[in-house]
Amino acid sequence: MKNFFNKALIFLIFLQSCSYEKYEEASLVNEESISLRITIQAIKKINNLETIKATIFKNMNETSSSLDLCFNFVYPIDIVYKDNSTVNVTSFSQLVQLILSETYSNHMLSIQYPFSVIMTNNNQQKLITNDNQFDSLIEDCGYFTLAFSEIQDAYINCFDFNYPISVIINGIQYNFNNEDDAINLADTFNQEVKSFNFVYPFSIKKQNNPNINIPDYYTMTTVIAGCN
Repeated sequence: MKNFFNKALIFLIFLQSCSYEKYEEASLVNEESISLRITIQAIKKINNLETIKATIFKNMNETSSSLDLCFNFVYPIDIVYKDNSTVNVTSFSQLVQLILSETYSNHMLSIQYPFSVIMTNNNQQKLITNDNQFDSLIEDCGYFTLAFSEIQDAYINCFDFNYPISVIINGIQYNFNNEDDAINLADTFNQEVKSFNFVYPFSIKKQNNPNINIPDYYTMTTVIAGCN
């Protein structure tokens, strides 16, 4: 395990570094909807679902539990799972129950279009018909992919990467064959970091496991949550 200084340096280099290429959605495996996963992550954080029990949440007032979200789905919506099954979700409370029951082997992968949302700030309804509109909605809400601070803390304290890996910053893909690449190929990065994510799949290593596969965004967020 590298020392704190080296690891912090590597992640700073991620934001000012190396070879890059335009990122295309096809790089994501299994057609995972990152916007859906970001929405689910926002619901988890706002409602403290990492620690709350399903039986407790079941009896909570649905309206009050969703007030802090930027938008709410107009139900019903159809959610597609990793095993290609589809679940018709008829309420926010049902969506929360599905979030609480997700597993590595089977979790929510995408949402079927079209669907509508109601914006919390003005009660206006928006129709979302494709990935680009969903992505724009997420960006307008200020919801991001994995928070950079969360990734940095987990990398410093919890795991190492098995190279090569690639990251996506503001729609640009940066490739790293090893840690030396991240250091030696450092370059000026003058943009504000509006989005940050990984290109999947890749693998990480911990002291007790040298090869942990990270096939998708769900798995990465779960690993990071387990580091806390």
